[in-house]
Amino acid sequence: MPADPAPLLSLRRDEHLFSRQPDLAGELAQVRRVLPLAPDQLLHPVVPAVYLVRRGRLRVTQLLADGREITRAVLQAGAGFETQADGDADPQRDTYPLADMILAALGETELWQVPAGSFDPD
Repeated sequence: MPADPAPLLSLRRDEHLFSRQPDLAGELAQVRRVLPLAPDQLLHPVVPAVYLVRRGRLRVTQLLADGREITRAVLQAGAGFETQADGDADPQRDTYPLADMILAALGETELWQVPAGSFDPD
């Protein structure tokens, strides 16, 4: 019997949305939820959603089965990630099982949570 699909986290580290699409900040301001994080605070993301680093930095690490912890990314302003209910984990595509991931603020950080699909082409 196949395992139940597990939620995934997909990194969008190279988006740099605010520099590529400066008007996007204004559009997202209408639908965003602000998530201020204190230094070293952990984020427990909801599924599905898209998260965008508005200010500060967010460290994304993965706990491996053998006990090692690997930093997958340090996201800065304009980069982000999305969560989805299911799919295939693929480190080559920066997609990982959400249950294995730790997201922690490096200093004061502000994230915007926007509805899933906010960056999909029309």
